[in-house]
Amino acid sequence: MMNIAVLGAGNRARKYLSCLPKGVKVRCLVEPDPLRLELASRMCGVPENGRYASSEAFFASAHPSIKAVIVAAPDRLHVPLALLSISRGWHVLLEKPAAPSEAEYQMLMDAAAEAKVHVGVCLEMRFHPYFRRIRDLIAGGAIGDVTSVEHVEHIGPDRMAHTFVRGLWSRKQDAGPIFLSKCCHDADFLLWLVGGKVEEVSSEGRIGKFHAPAVRPMPVELGQAGNPPLRCIDCSLEGCWYSAVHLYRDRKEWVSGFDVPDGSTLDEVIERELREGRYGRCVYHCDNNVYDNQGVTARLSNGIVLNMALEGITTHEGRMMVFHGTEGTLHADGGRITVTRSGGSSFQEDYSDLAAQPLHAGADRLLVEDFFQAIAEGREPMATLASAFEGHRLCYLAD
Repeated sequence: MMNIAVLGAGNRARKYLSCLPKGVKVRCLVEPDPLRLELASRMCGVPENGRYASSEAFFASAHPSIKAVIVAAPDRLHVPLALLSISRGWHVLLEKPAAPSEAEYQMLMDAAAEAKVHVGVCLEMRFHPYFRRIRDLIAGGAIGDVTSVEHVEHIGPDRMAHTFVRGLWSRKQDAGPIFLSKCCHDADFLLWLVGGKVEEVSSEGRIGKFHAPAVRPMPVELGQAGNPPLRCIDCSLEGCWYSAVHLYRDRKEWVSGFDVPDGSTLDEVIERELREGRYGRCVYHCDNNVYDNQGVTARLSNGIVLNMALEGITTHEGRMMVFHGTEGTLHADGGRITVTRSGGSSFQEDYSDLAAQPLHAGADRLLVEDFFQAIAEGREPMATLASAFEGHRLCYLAD
């Protein structure tokens, strides 16, 4: 039996907890929010003496049986919590982004090397069957040698509004820049696929839409309605892409992070959020300051050029990638892969049915299983700090 601790009990942490393999037991759980602490403790069967409302209390206690920890606390806490865990000789599974700066990332690598522990990074794209197939095709020479890559990250209206305008990743000072938060795993995947080191990066970004109407032209969807109310529940506008009422109350989407206390219902929690919480705010009256679009070009040591774009003003959701090679082109969009070879031959593979499958089509489960199997077998996990460094570095240079 491998005893572990979990630091943070939010939505991502609970997904990882649902993926724990047999033989891994949560002995301690740390979460300042009492409701989340209670819900996650019940989920894992953590007794009262293993529940902690603060990391200070947890680290002040002796836990000789702990062998590894999952750090899924807010982004700004990743480094301090990981360093404290490493100093106790514990292996760490660390949520992305691993660190807010290159210097802090280097601190983590140095500490892990000195303590001789493994730090795995939660980079699920490496484990996703669709993206692994893209990598296998490229590695197998389907288009010859890669010369350049075009990558567009479309953040659809629901995700953009929920996460980066109303949500916990809406302000740089709270969670970091959006390219690091959203695209560190995209950059990691591309560099894991094509290799090379980042030699030069250029970047340009801005907030193109999600300003208060008073400081920019009226959003098209508002028509002649005038400045919108502060909350969606008080707005009479029909058809707004970003309506919190439509997203949470009508469609019941993006509500997995809304914790429901005993004696209450999800509907009641949604109503309170619409009237009082951060997720009920109009997207044009929020305090967000991360970009809603950004373009990044990276030149690699092997001569490959990566052109990456993050687009948050779009109705489309998902990634579009084009790999140009000496013998053809691979186009991947919406779960469909099309390879066109020099001379005109082509073939297509369809993985679009994976999109709706839970836990990133099982990638989260494979990631968690790989980490704990690696610890048990005394080997490195597939996604380590060292192997993920170059992708993070690209994001640091972009911002």
